[in-house]
Amino acid sequence: MAAVDASQALLERHTAKAGCYGTGAVLVVYLGFGSLLMASYIWGVVTLIDLYGSSGAMRLWGHIADPGNEWLLHTYYISILAATVGFFPSLCYALAVARSMPARTVNLMCGSFL
Repeated sequence: MAAVDASQALLERHTAKAGCYGTGAVLVVYLGFGSLLMASYIWGVVTLIDLYGSSGAMRLWGHIADPGNEWLLHTYYISILAATVGFFPSLCYALAVARSMPARTVNLMCGSFL
């Protein structure tokens, strides 16, 4: 068990700034694990194209493009657009504030993306 410094106030122990650790954690989680996620998508599409030909990737979405399902396809497109547009401002903001946040808060923020 770690020794507790009696001269440090109880509430101040968890308020130390994350500093470089915060920036590094945000970069690893947002860009590192995000790249792995994108690589798995690319691998899946390439594998389906290898197995089923040029229309193999469409097997991922089934009959979403069939007549009568246009609303579902457009809902999908809008959700992907919103996720993409939201990612970059979120990354910039996280990088801007990570250094000044407590390490525990940085861990909670980054852990929610894993």
